[in-house]
Amino acid sequence: MANEETRKHDMAFEVDFNNHETVDISIKLDLTERVTVKTREAGRLDIKHLAEIQHMPAYADEFWKLYDGDTLLAEWRTPEATP
Repeated sequence: MANEETRKHDMAFEVDFNNHETVDISIKLDLTERVTVKTREAGRLDIKHLAEIQHMPAYADEFWKLYDGDTLLAEWRTPEATP
C-alpha cells in the first residue's frame, strides 16, 4: 500500500446482493512479503522473513515533553522519518 502505482490495482472487491438484508462481499488483495534467500553450502537455502518497513509520520516538533499537571513524566526526541 506504500507504493502509489500498485495501490491503483492491488485491491478490489465484489458485492453480491443476496436479498434486501444480506450481501456477500469478496475482497481481493495482491500481497507481497519481504524475504531474503541465501544459498549456502551443498545448495542449502537460508530463508529469512523480514520485518515490514515502518514509515514514520512527520512530526510537528522534534522534542516532546509529557507532564502530569506540573510533574514532568518524560521527554524525548522524535525519530527521523524514513522515506
